[in-house]
Amino acid sequence: MLEGTIKTYHGDRAFGFIRPDSGGTDIFFHLKSFSPGLTPEAGARVTYNLAPDQRSGKRQAVSVRVLANAPGVAVLTRYIRSPRLHR
Repeated sequence: MLEGTIKTYHGDRAFGFIRPDSGGTDIFFHLKSFSPGLTPEAGARVTYNLAPDQRSGKRQAVSVRVLANAPGVAVLTRYIRSPRLHR
């Protein structure tokens, strides 16, 4: 698993970017890559895997997890209740 820091998160569109610890270009992530109920916020330390996006073919972060034991970094998450969608 790779590590990085959430650089930006756009809650209204449910996506953001991770700055990898190894350097290079920022990595796209979607809210669905997180555990249900977690809302990512800028500055949170995370681990993730890379996979190609099915639509664009570009790489994106998947299986994103917030690091709770990162020294000196607060875990910036909050729990929300998702609205139930009618079909």
